[in-house]
Amino acid sequence: MILVSLASFSIAAAAPIASSESGIVKPAEIEFGASIEQTQTRLTDRCETMKILSFDPPRVPIAKETHSQIDCFGFEFMGEPRKAEFVFVDGKLQLSWIMVDVNDQARIITAMQKHYQTKGIANTAVVAFPEFRTAWRFEPPEVLYYSEEVAPAFEKMFSAAESE
Repeated sequence: MILVSLASFSIAAAAPIASSESGIVKPAEIEFGASIEQTQTRLTDRCETMKILSFDPPRVPIAKETHSQIDCFGFEFMGEPRKAEFVFVDGKLQLSWIMVDVNDQARIITAMQKHYQTKGIANTAVVAFPEFRTAWRFEPPEVLYYSEEVAPAFEKMFSAAESE
């Protein structure tokens, strides 16, 4: 199942965010299509520490050639420092995960619903907001932002999980 595949690799990113619902918008550091070098430069002042990973073979089902990631530790999101993962597929930033605590669930989902003015698509795996290319994932608890280019793959997973 694709959701299991996604769970096997951790990926996320984060942004400068306040603790209000407006803090849930995609962080400015997430510029889809950017290279790893461009993103690393954008993150220089946002990460306490940064680690660059390369996966050979790629662990992401959507990768045709390469899969790499920047792990950013200490990334401020919803009022707390977090681990953010910026995932690069075939040389371009395509998705970001921001790791959160399970006790953030109600606060973050409520902020997303209020900000996006919809309940989203909810199932046992995620609360997704496909029109805004973002989602909350329950296990592990994290917030996802994804590019238009990879949207069809994620939206197919959201629909599959919904029908289970």
